[in-house]
Amino acid sequence: MTLDGLMQELNDLNSNEVETIHKLVQALKRTRESPLAYIEELMNFQSLGFDEEAKAYVHRMLVTDELKNRYKILHGGITATFIDTAMGSTVFQEVGVDRRAVTLDLNVSFLAPALDGWLTAHTEVVKKGRTILVLETKVWDERGKLIARANSHFFRQSDKPGT
Repeated sequence: MTLDGLMQELNDLNSNEVETIHKLVQALKRTRESPLAYIEELMNFQSLGFDEEAKAYVHRMLVTDELKNRYKILHGGITATFIDTAMGSTVFQEVGVDRRAVTLDLNVSFLAPALDGWLTAHTEVVKKGRTILVLETKVWDERGKLIARANSHFFRQSDKPGT
């Protein structure tokens, strides 16, 4: 694809489609300088740190039209991606970003549709072992409605050299 070819593709888009393309391009450009992946930029993912009162790590994402399914609600896969990303961020805040960590499993229960606005995830570390962390996350919308809950196991590189 050339720039001229792309320009031809853009010629017949309506104003809403042009706005969507603009958001996608802006998210792509942000990945040049941000440590976040493209999908995280599309979600407007934010890490708000540890909430002492809640004893949980707090993360946010913005529900936008581009992330909704045909029923005009947040796509379940994006909800799961938000939860997995929040959990991964929690692991790195717990053990340091110099350690490698991956999701071993993720069990999500979708409880209510996410329609618009910001979603907030609270992630608790249930158990932190030498190589396995057990996490629980709850996601609320701006009205305080519980949208989803999840649990997961993450594998992290051991503290011992060579393991």
